[in-house]
Parts: sequence; structure tokens; C-alpha cells
Amino acid sequence: MSHFNKAAADWDSPEKVEMMKILATRTMEALQPFLSGGLKRDIIDFGCGTGLFGLAFSDYARTLTGIDTAEGMLEVFEQKTSGQSHIRGILANLEQMDAAPIRDMNLKADLVLSCMAFHHLNDPETMVKKLKSFLSERGVIALVDLDLEDGTFHPDNDGMGVKHFGFGKETTAGWAEAAGLSSERKIIHEVKKNDRAYPIFLVVMKPTGA
Repeated sequence: MSHFNKAAADWDSPEKVEMMKILATRTMEALQPFLSGGLKRDIIDFGCGTGLFGLAFSDYARTLTGIDTAEGMLEVFEQKTSGQSHIRGILANLEQMDAAPIRDMNLKADLVLSCMAFHHLNDPETMVKKLKSFLSERGVIALVDLDLEDGTFHPDNDGMGVKHFGFGKETTAGWAEAAGLSSERKIIHEVKKNDRAYPIFLVVMKPTGA
């Protein structure tokens, strides 16, 4: 995670701020009426970074917990949320933790968010199962990431810790099925660069019948 620690101080560029604002807004729109009605939710943001995505949901949060592997990113996250006792950051590598330590963290969530983190994971399918272990009975997982691309989205895949060049619909549906969840997916944005468009999807996963 050295790339993210080094990049943390300058991470919130105008371009990233604007993109994450769009992604958060469209995710909130897709999660209605789940977020409506004035009921505050316990929210986890997995791979929270500096909070550009997850903190947009703070008006809906009874508690908001950001989880990340990069200490530098969490330092910025915590600077932004200083004095807000219902928001906290946790430094943890969930890929290296089994289910028992996760449960021992005493975290439970009505909503688990993750934005642009899954393409950095070694085993996304297993991570979906781990995130499910956080969910309350009728909780929801909302994942935002790149649709399949040709490896040109990032300028340095190895240096930036990229493990996957996006994910297709069949792949994300398979993650949900393996975890015993239903899923709905749609494209919510396109990033235009390198003379091409890179679609970004939202997939919402929830217990069957929820």
C-alpha cells in the first residue's frame, strides 16, 4: 500500500472530488427508498481512502466506519471527520483476516459501501462473503467499480496495485450468488480519458427477499 500512503496528501484532486461526488450521488439515488424515511443507518465504507465517497453518506449515518489498509489515507479521513464522534477510521487489511477477527471488531452495518477498491483485491469473491458477515439482517452491500477494461485506465497497474482490469456482469453476479445474495447492477458513470470511455458500475447486493 506504499502507493496510497505516498499519494494520500494529494489524493483529493479536483478531478477525483468531482468523480466521487457523481458516483456517490448516483449510488444514493439507486439506494432509495432504502435510505429514505429519516432512519439513520450504520454504514461501513470498505477501502474508504480519504472519504471522498463514503463521507457523502454521512447525513444518512448513525455511525460511519471507514476501513482502509493505507495509514496515510486514514490520516486524511480522520482529519476531515475530527470532532464527529459517530465517524471513525479503522486500519485493517481484511484480505488477511478471517471471519472471526472481523466479528471481534464488533462491527455491524445496515449498509456496506465500497468504491473503486475491488480491482485492488486478490480475491474479490471472498471479500464479498466477508463483507456480508458485517450485515444486519436486512443490510445492503453497494459496490462501485470499473466495468471490464483493457488495462489502460491506470497509468501504472503494477505500481498502483491493480489486480483486475475491471469486472463483467457475470463476475459480480457470481460473487453475490456465492455469498447467498441477490444482485442488481447498472452502469452509473463513464470516465473519459485516453480517447475512450471507461464505464463504472454499481452493483447492489442484499439477502434474498430483503
